[in-house]
Amino acid sequence: MIYSVFREDGLPLVRDVEWGADSWRRARGLIGAASLGMDHGLVLTPCRAIHTGFMRFALDVIFFSRAERVVRMAARVKPFRVVWGGWPAWGVLEMQSGWFPLARLKEGDKLLFRSRQDASSVER
Repeated sequence: MIYSVFREDGLPLVRDVEWGADSWRRARGLIGAASLGMDHGLVLTPCRAIHTGFMRFALDVIFFSRAERVVRMAARVKPFRVVWGGWPAWGVLEMQSGWFPLARLKEGDKLLFRSRQDASSVER
């Protein structure tokens, strides 16, 4: 299913996000993808750490708690790196580096994940 991500105050953050909750999707992540594209992301849950082994592009990542609060952000994570979100992390939002304005978020901000169908009615 495809979701959109908003900040708690309704500010749109990412338009199209795929939710990857099964073990195969978490293990594979974005390995092999040529790019992800602007305004697209991948959420992996549960997930406290990521690796970018064999990636073709850098990532911006946002780790969040089970309560969907931002617990850590990392920008421009290059291929063949490991990033730890910390013990409070429950999931991670991965995006192709460079387009997402990380200044829109800070640790402690709450993320809202809405299905694209629900998000369409909010955007209008």
